[in-house]
Amino acid sequence: MVTPWKETARASIRDLLSDPVLRTMLERSSLTRAQFETFLLDQMGSEMAEKRLNRFEMGLLRRDRGGITRGSFNRTLKQGRTNVSESIHTMLLLGYCGLLESPGLAPFVEASDRLRSQMEELRKATGSDKALFEKTVKQMLEDLEQAYHALMGWDRDV
Repeated sequence: MVTPWKETARASIRDLLSDPVLRTMLERSSLTRAQFETFLLDQMGSEMAEKRLNRFEMGLLRRDRGGITRGSFNRTLKQGRTNVSESIHTMLLLGYCGLLESPGLAPFVEASDRLRSQMEELRKATGSDKALFEKTVKQMLEDLEQAYHALMGWDRDV
């Protein structure tokens, strides 16, 4: 039996994980899909379900068939938290050393500052024109990919 809070939370997770920008950034992140989903449930699961959730209930919401055990949820959460912590410390290190202001990273810092607000504005501007929305998102992702290639040195003359 699927309870209303489960369906509400699963719909929220499904919508979020179907976002093409999120999927593309997740591919380049240090988190696996399972770690991201678990971390997301830990941080926002109660809001999504509109009720306070325990770890067992969070495990049931994972998109795996029938959910996962509480122990598996906790192990995946620990891995995800470690990766998030390392990523945050990497950003702090780069900022502390002044590297976030370097020309190679500047596009990413700017992009992270604006990405969410631009996506919300784009959804409003395109309204029900799904084709226009998808075309614009595709172009944004191509631009991000070009910046990524430049950062990795793949587009530099050798």
